[in-house]
Amino acid sequence: MRLPDNISGRGSWLIVLTLVALCAALYLKTLFYGITNVDDEVMITGNLPFLRNIANVTKVFTTDAFYLHREIDLYRPLQSLTYIIDAQWGDDTVFFAHLTNVVLHIVTCLTVYRLLLRLEFRRDLAAAGALVYAAHYLFMTAVAWIPARGDLLLALGSFLALLTLIDSLDRPDWKPLLLHLLCFTLALFAKESGVVLPLLFAIYVWSHGRMGLLGRRHLLLPVYYLAAGGAYWLLKGMAVADSAYERGVTPFLKNLHHLPEMVAKFYLPLNMSTLPAYSLAATLTGTVVIAALAASYGLFPRLRQRRPLFYGAWFLLFMLPGMTYYPNFYSFSNEHVDHRSYLICFGLLLLNLHIVQCFDLDRGRYFKPLLTVLLCYLAVFNVVLSRSYRNPETFALQAIRMHSNSALAYANYGAAKFQQGDELEALRYLNQSLRIVHKFMPALHYRARIFVNRGMYRQALADLDAIFSVDPAYDATDYLLRGGVKAELRDYEGAERDLLAGLQLDPQLTEARVTLGRLRQGQGRTSEACADWRAAAAGGSSAAGDYLGRYCR
Repeated sequence: MRLPDNISGRGSWLIVLTLVALCAALYLKTLFYGITNVDDEVMITGNLPFLRNIANVTKVFTTDAFYLHREIDLYRPLQSLTYIIDAQWGDDTVFFAHLTNVVLHIVTCLTVYRLLLRLEFRRDLAAAGALVYAAHYLFMTAVAWIPARGDLLLALGSFLALLTLIDSLDRPDWKPLLLHLLCFTLALFAKESGVVLPLLFAIYVWSHGRMGLLGRRHLLLPVYYLAAGGAYWLLKGMAVADSAYERGVTPFLKNLHHLPEMVAKFYLPLNMSTLPAYSLAATLTGTVVIAALAASYGLFPRLRQRRPLFYGAWFLLFMLPGMTYYPNFYSFSNEHVDHRSYLICFGLLLLNLHIVQCFDLDRGRYFKPLLTVLLCYLAVFNVVLSRSYRNPETFALQAIRMHSNSALAYANYGAAKFQQGDELEALRYLNQSLRIVHKFMPALHYRARIFVNRGMYRQALADLDAIFSVDPAYDATDYLLRGGVKAELRDYEGAERDLLAGLQLDPQLTEARVTLGRLRQGQGRTSEACADWRAAAAGGSSAAGDYLGRYCR
């Protein structure tokens, strides 16, 4: 994209290179991070066959964010499409997913610099704003956590859509207007919050005194917004689950803390949990900051302009859709998320830049030294906090250290300890998870496996029974596990039923076929056992081949 005359030149290219270098210095380490086992195990590693099939590019528009029909109320077709692209590059899809997030962040930071200039901030101030955006610890979550891809795409699409709208007001031809429509569409299909963009565009045109620049060709805008929005809601309605009971006034009231907390976190690294619950300290701090900002606009006449209304609207309008949603999983996971700040807090950045520009602080002798200190402050916390996204263990442990009452955090940490062979430590965290949520199925799953390893079959059976009392189709491997437990307890009929139930859920579960064959062989049903082992051998089980050679000659 060609740089306009007012931002081209050696100085601007130096800023561009600085932005790229800063992003690379902060985020290249994330290329070697794994997953966190919070959504990314479903979106990426648990669905690699789907992602590696390029023919599925059309299915992302008719399925939810987990590539299912009407299972969850998350619609992210553009995000899912980019995951499919990631999976085409090589076997290590997680690496390429992290790489895409970093590249998107770099491109977004460059776009922020250009957009700030087009919003009439002076060049040094625009560069400062873009550098802050690149380094900010609060925005780190969206880059380091793969499932936040939707926020990266929404932010980039929104910034480009506003940028091309401004270009369309300054140029009489159709090209920038058509690019604007394309960017708006990309933002809309990146994440649901994109629906507020038309209102924000209208507020921008009014607040910046540009209504006189609207031409006849701009009459296309409301028509297209309505048409694209209608198509979006039609496709979304066919793809996602109905969550009307999780939306409305009551969820909004539950989420009122979110507004001051996000404001507080923009200025101070408060309550920076990977699975955050609301914190009174962060809420009070954010309330004080909001009061101070409001007071400054009341006390200083030079700040009282229309433009800050656009900056505040950006923050509030992108925040409100998420505040009306309080899903069931908040009860065992987290009460809010920080990755949404990636786009929302751009409004706060604009407000602060406006204050600096109005008082000419960017022209003072101490501006650059203070900017350097600020960037070091943001970068240090960025580096420290981003380490929590390396793997499931560090992700869960950060939530626990921040006093999160998250059953998911304790269960994931317990699972990590189990996989490391530390069963006693795993039990401690799994038990805490179950104290928070009595029948939390992931914790029950791993605790049952520990009980089986220790020969505590009746305790394992109780946990597995609890899982299936909540969700009879939870996991085929748990039917296999319970079948083995029942066999140990000499309930052979119940064991057979469980093994068959597991195979019904997952016909490719060859281990269940092998176990079923052993069970039937022990009952003298050799012909049935041989049929089971043949089916398992056809599925690639080497153990089944051994049994066939021994009993089925």
